[in-house]
This record gives sequence, C-alpha cells and structure tokens, in this order.
Amino acid sequence: MNIQKADRLCTLDPGSRVEVEVEGKTWILDRAADMEALWDAMDERDLDEDERLPYWAEVWPASVLLGRHILRNADLLRGKPCLDLGCGLGLTGMIASSVGAEVIAFDYEWPAVRFARHNTHINDVPQPVWALMDWRYPALRPNAFEHIWGGDILYEKRFFDPIIRLFRHALAPGGAIWIGEPVRTVSRPVWDELRNEGFKPEKITTEKVALCGQNATVNLWEITIP
Repeated sequence: MNIQKADRLCTLDPGSRVEVEVEGKTWILDRAADMEALWDAMDERDLDEDERLPYWAEVWPASVLLGRHILRNADLLRGKPCLDLGCGLGLTGMIASSVGAEVIAFDYEWPAVRFARHNTHINDVPQPVWALMDWRYPALRPNAFEHIWGGDILYEKRFFDPIIRLFRHALAPGGAIWIGEPVRTVSRPVWDELRNEGFKPEKITTEKVALCGQNATVNLWEITIP
C-alpha cells in the first residue's frame, strides 16, 4: 500500500463513529469509513496476493461475543499476559485492558493499529501494546501468553496453518485460546485440524449478537492443549 493511500485510510471521518454495547457498557469506535466505502475506494494496486481488504474497519459480532466473555472472565485475565489476534478497531483489546489484563494486540494493517490506539484514548482505558504484525511471522516470545483470542479470524482456509502454528508457539502451558466464530461453513474443517495437531477445541457457548441492525448467531470456542 502506498503512503498516500495509508494516510487517507488513517484520516478520521467524524461521521464514521460506531457505538457498541457490551455487557451494559457502550464503547466508542472511530474509523476512517465503513468497510464498503473503503473497499469501493480501493484500486487494483491494493489487491496484491494478500488482498488487504479493509475488514479492520468493521465491528464484527464475533468480537462482541468475545468482549462479553472477556468481561465474564475478568478475574482470570487480571494481571495476565494476553494476545489479541487481528485487533481491528481495538474493541476486545480495550475491554481486556480495562479489566487489568496485560494485552499485546496486533493487526496486519497500519490503519487498524492507528485507530485502535485512538479508540483506547477516547474510551479512557489503559493502552494495550498495539503492534503491526503478520501472524505468519509472529515476533513473539515462545509460550508467553496465558490467553489468546481472535474474533472471526478463520474466514479463509489459507489462514488455518499459520494460526495453528502461532497458537503452538505463543500459548503458555495451561493457557487457553478463545475464538469467536460466526456460523461459517468454511471454518468447520479447522476444528478437526486442531484436534489432529494435539489441541482440544470445545464450543463453550452460542449466543445472539445484535449489531448495526443485524442479529447474528456466534459460536465461542475454547482451545487448550491437554
């Protein structure tokens, strides 16, 4: 992505603020524009082999359910090192930081990291460590995180292998991974792949998430290593 394009995607549009309610608290999320508007503004030069589609600009129902789960398990996270995969606009990283977790949150796209930091400031919670990183090449200490989570990150099969490798590299002994997953056909094979790799995935809840006029059904999985 060229510098001018990146600068434009990082420019705040006051009309693109989203308010998201999670367990009784409203979180304010600013962004440059919604995903469809940013997508329409892209040209062929932006569509390399990694596509770089602006998924970061949306709030996904899977992240809202993850936020609920983080709040319900605040005592488990307080003071613990946690990793947020594909942080987007920063919702789950902010929520975890607000309950005292020591969060490193990363995204592949610079505008996401920029807005996540901005959104943490306007919501007046402690800043996680925001990082620009590719999960295929994680710059993380081995076995460093007691909890890892991601919302709607298994939407392409090509992500399965690198994400599983990251789990094995980054998860601390006895730790847990939480994945918010809308009911997607494409995600079904990953649970068997995880089992074949020695992980134990378990669906721990399925809930409705009302967001932006939609009412989505979302699964929450917990993945451990027996």
